[in-house]
Amino acid sequence: MPMSVLSKVIREPLVHFVLIGAAVFGFYALMAGDGQENVRDRIVVTGGRVEQLAKVFERTWQRRPTPEELRGLIDAFVMEEVYYREALKLGLDRDDTLIRRRMQQKLEFLTEPNDEALQADDATLQTYLDANRATFRVEPKIAFDQVFLNPDKPGQAAPVRARKSLEVLKASEPGDVPADVGDPTLLQGSMKLSPLSLIARNFGVSLAAKLTDLPENEWAGPIESPYGLHLVRVVARVDGYDPALAEIRNVVKQKWRADQRDAFQDQAYDQLLSKYEVVLPAAPETEAAP
Repeated sequence: MPMSVLSKVIREPLVHFVLIGAAVFGFYALMAGDGQENVRDRIVVTGGRVEQLAKVFERTWQRRPTPEELRGLIDAFVMEEVYYREALKLGLDRDDTLIRRRMQQKLEFLTEPNDEALQADDATLQTYLDANRATFRVEPKIAFDQVFLNPDKPGQAAPVRARKSLEVLKASEPGDVPADVGDPTLLQGSMKLSPLSLIARNFGVSLAAKLTDLPENEWAGPIESPYGLHLVRVVARVDGYDPALAEIRNVVKQKWRADQRDAFQDQAYDQLLSKYEVVLPAAPETEAAP
């Protein structure tokens, strides 16, 4: 082979890949042999495993597999097992983030508390509710109308237009908003009875906070929001309150169970962690200030 062709072949990435692969498997074969007779591993396919493969097929295709299909499932399982065992021998499971996370998930599943540990009577739930009132508090709800004024609109300043528009609205019939009052906006002109947190998400925290103090059925403003200025009229208001256990028993129970599960998992992890000594790198030294 001419030297120029040989040089070109040597530079090919595919050639590098093949050579590296051959070296890895050659090294493994050498270590596995080491002067000893190679002992074959046994792969036992039990009747239970065959039935499991058949049931997975049945759930997918809504019918039992034919004998030929079942044999194909068994062959696929054996192939998977062969490659899995060989990969473990080569240490291919090490330092693989996906495999490490999957193993972590499996162990976390195995350390899940059983259902009996997650049962609570009403006395336990009431104690939990009393200690977490803020979590379960039903927030205030407010319904209101709003007229928007764009601060970037050319002409009169938005505060001046807001004062004039407010006078027009107060002189209008209740619930009547003249068409020439306010500027175009994608914000809702009328907000039905809604939780204060939803209003804050749509109109901003500052406007939502102001609504709690305004009188009902009376135009007021201007109130500033991240979008501009607003003239508002509170139509209805429902105060927040702390619900009784009977009203939200299922919600409290679900939250209590979630907290218990988290606490159980934390305790299980602490017990596992106590078996290990964790060595961390030294903190980098910070340069002294000049």
